[in-house]
Amino acid sequence: MNKKKLRIYISGALTGIENPTVIKDFYVAIGLLCEKVGFQAYVPHLNTDPLKHPNITPSQVFQTDKSQVSQADLVIGYIGYASIGVGMELAYAETNSIPIILIYETGKTISRFPRGIPTVLAEIDFQDYQDALVQLEIALKKWNT
Repeated sequence: MNKKKLRIYISGALTGIENPTVIKDFYVAIGLLCEKVGFQAYVPHLNTDPLKHPNITPSQVFQTDKSQVSQADLVIGYIGYASIGVGMELAYAETNSIPIILIYETGKTISRFPRGIPTVLAEIDFQDYQDALVQLEIALKKWNT
């Protein structure tokens, strides 16, 4: 009997960020880690990136991302950059009782609002992206037991 793979939505800022290629590669690495651990990952910018998919309307992006969040079993939210979109995705996840793991760099000033969401399972503050992935793998395995 095949067990249904749990779905994870990777939330992270796409606009107004420094080094967009590096941060988008980080989101992909998170998605690949999720797949390696046995989950199905959805990395939004692979489908609706504002630079690579400029013809997708704001309404289409909203409907796509909202649908993907609503189908997720877990949301991983990178909150190292302030982002209205990420905030909306986290609030939508919380409204639908979807668990959340927050990740951000050690030493960054992070709003208390997302950190106070009742469905947050874990906060991962990391030194570098490799540290983030190591800690995230531990959290994912713990969540899935």
